[in-house]
Amino acid sequence: MIKLYKLTLSEIFDCKLNSEAYGLLNHFPNMVKWWADQVKETPTAFSAFRNHFYSAWKVRWCNYNSQYAQTSSLTAYNMLRLSKMQTLKELKYSFVVISQRITKIENEKLVFPTKQFKKAQVQLVSKNPTQKTLLEQTQNGYWKIGQIFLTPNWCAILFTRWCHEVF
Repeated sequence: MIKLYKLTLSEIFDCKLNSEAYGLLNHFPNMVKWWADQVKETPTAFSAFRNHFYSAWKVRWCNYNSQYAQTSSLTAYNMLRLSKMQTLKELKYSFVVISQRITKIENEKLVFPTKQFKKAQVQLVSKNPTQKTLLEQTQNGYWKIGQIFLTPNWCAILFTRWCHEVF
């Protein structure tokens, strides 16, 4: 008998961002706040919330990759649900949630699109040999990248891998 299970690791890297990554860091909290400002009451279903305002988001943030509509709306939805409030106060921190669907690792750098024809690069600084090996293994396909949380100084990355055990 074979049993499949998903192994997930999370690592925090120090990082250095290029100008595209900094630009996204400045806009993403505004995207989250924009979603929150659209609602009149706390949303109950995420897909209805996102779908209702998606076209307006595409007009407002026209050049950005549509994955940021997904991650910023999900962030706003979760913040509104957790806070039990109908609005969000000003977001004071620069952060971005990046989808694993648009990200890859190349030479210890996260590379992902931001706007049309533009890509961000985030140099990941390995603090130890284990982190360096994890990045190399991911680049070679051993691990898959999960969701990423990026700030100006550090980056949290989920790494996943399906494993099997034979009985």
